[in-house]
Amino acid sequence: MQRAAEKKLTQVASSLTFTTVLAIVPMLAVILALFTAFPLFADFREALENFLVNSLMPPTVSDTVMRYLNQFAAQASGLTAVGTVFLLVVSVMLIMTIDTALNDIWQVEQQRPLPQRILVYWAIITLGPVLAGASLWVTSYLAQQAVFNVGHITSSVRFWLSFIPMFITGLAFTALFVCVPNRHVFWRDALAGGFGTAIVLEAMKSGFALYITKFPSYTIIYGAFATLPIFLLWIYLSWLAILFGATVAATLPSLRLRRWAEQRRPGATFIDAIRIIRLLRSTQASGEPGRSTRFLGAHLRLHYNELSNVLATLKQLGFVVPTQKKGQDYWVLACDLREAQLGTLIDALLIERGQNGLADDPSLAAAVSIALAAQQKISIEDVLNGEIAIPESPGIVQNNSTKPEKPTEASHA
Repeated sequence: MQRAAEKKLTQVASSLTFTTVLAIVPMLAVILALFTAFPLFADFREALENFLVNSLMPPTVSDTVMRYLNQFAAQASGLTAVGTVFLLVVSVMLIMTIDTALNDIWQVEQQRPLPQRILVYWAIITLGPVLAGASLWVTSYLAQQAVFNVGHITSSVRFWLSFIPMFITGLAFTALFVCVPNRHVFWRDALAGGFGTAIVLEAMKSGFALYITKFPSYTIIYGAFATLPIFLLWIYLSWLAILFGATVAATLPSLRLRRWAEQRRPGATFIDAIRIIRLLRSTQASGEPGRSTRFLGAHLRLHYNELSNVLATLKQLGFVVPTQKKGQDYWVLACDLREAQLGTLIDALLIERGQNGLADDPSLAAAVSIALAAQQKISIEDVLNGEIAIPESPGIVQNNSTKPEKPTEASHA
């Protein structure tokens, strides 16, 4: 819930609802033109349309909505080349909004390169409907053959067959959560989020259908336009469920690390950097070719977001460098730790002494420089070897301002 509040999922769902309303007709027009250009895909189109009508919306709404959408899409398919380009642009806008929302949930700071993103978007627009329709057609065909061979269908078989649409929906959302974020997402996390989303949508569809049939008071208020607000509300709630499922998938790694209640303290990133360097140094000493990002996260109990940020900083400073092995990033040391200064990490991860705030306050800058003068001359090798002499003044190693002073004999006198 904290991640959902931080990412303002309700506002993101509203934005996606608005974009969906603008893009749904262009998307259907592109898909319709694709299926029309290849008559071989006619059965796929019918299977996909039946799935959209029967599985993604309540029946009382889907019939009216799909009828109008098909009419709009059929008219839009006769547009000129300029109009077709406009349809593609609007369709890509929807996918880009989804891409941005999911990457924000996974706290991705660097998007994929633009050419790669364009290829992914084009594949989603062109291949996505065909593959979805093909899988739905195959599933329907196999179910029909099973019923034909058996001769009759029992209630138990009918019960299990009713879960097929929800199963396909769960797989689709799982693929969405794995492929869209520019980050490694574990399949088990994506499956949990994807099928959780499918279950919520199915329950929401049943609840929506019950409300529409039992409490039709909305028709009195909106009259002939009653379908429109219901359709908008359904899109909004659907996006909210999808974003919540993505949040679950993004949060599960922290739950496995038991980090859900742990608060990141000031300087935690600096300590994580030292721990990473220590582990990579021991790896180098053992002759192993680096450590993978997954290994570092599991061994140090760091969330992927935290680990990737620290590794990016260490790479920028020249401490580590990634190498490719089996399609994964393996990290190795890229510097001589005897020459690397601890002050470099202090400036990067604790306090940058060259920033304007210190430059404008010479007194504060002098105080910080004096306080950190000793650490500036310490090599990281000495820190890892534990060869740092503990000073006599306890104020350097701990903050005594929160601890009461021990009473002396003079105070008792």
